[in-house]
Amino acid sequence: MLTLDPKLLQTAGSFDLLVESLMEGFIQGLHRSPFKGSAQEFASYRPYQPGDPVKLVDWKLWARSDALFVREFEEETNFRGYVFLDGSRSMDFGDDGENKFLYGRILTAVLCLLMARQKDAPGFGLLGGEGAESLSPQVWHSPSTRRDRMDHLMYTLGDMEAVVKAHGIGEVSGFLEEVRSRSLAIVISDGFFPVEQGRDFIEQLRMRDMEVIFFHLLHREEVEPSFDGDMLLVDSETDEELPVDGDALRKTYEEKLSSFYESLEGLCAELGADYCRFVTDEPLDQALQAYLQKRGTI
Repeated sequence: MLTLDPKLLQTAGSFDLLVESLMEGFIQGLHRSPFKGSAQEFASYRPYQPGDPVKLVDWKLWARSDALFVREFEEETNFRGYVFLDGSRSMDFGDDGENKFLYGRILTAVLCLLMARQKDAPGFGLLGGEGAESLSPQVWHSPSTRRDRMDHLMYTLGDMEAVVKAHGIGEVSGFLEEVRSRSLAIVISDGFFPVEQGRDFIEQLRMRDMEVIFFHLLHREEVEPSFDGDMLLVDSETDEELPVDGDALRKTYEEKLSSFYESLEGLCAELGADYCRFVTDEPLDQALQAYLQKRGTI
């Protein structure tokens, strides 16, 4: 269980060390004893698919997890993966390891390292990093298998902050010019963007024949907020203030939250993208497993 507890964050020493530790913990959870007896170099696991040679199934892993996984080798894995992280203002919410943007940065880094471990080429783009209301230039790392490029990406993610005045996903045309067709795109966002922005971005990715996973990342306070008496709500994207009656708001919040979920899930279903929702107090495993499942079908 890869949980970002405060003690782990304090003792890790550095961002890249923390990410390496989390990635190794996840790999060990899948593969606790190295596979031997092949002249090829073991690279990763992927879910079993009908037609795969039975000899490649790891039966010990099946006995532990009750799921069929096939061993892949170095020359069998070769694709480009793109991780797009929402860097807009609303992502900078929560403390310690439950901060959405910190959680998203760590998840991005672990995913990129996992791709590299599988001999794939990870790329990265920061959404909300360019536009009239942005304070930062666009952040883009093109896919690469080179170790120095990976080190640079880890350094970038370790120092990155959410864009204070950016809301929405911003200008994405630069990213779309860079991405290659027939690859995988992972979008990590809290979903607090204009619906048409999200639709246009995912639609453009799908038009390039890319598989898309939308990781909907929320904080526990957003999922189960505490409403009590008179309150002042502040929009984290625009700073707009709204006085409300907490007791009255509690009655309608669940309905509005459910509608919010349905709109994003419906958007993904309409455009043929996978949707996966999780909360920052939950382990990273769910997202990493979703990635491996998707990777295994491409």
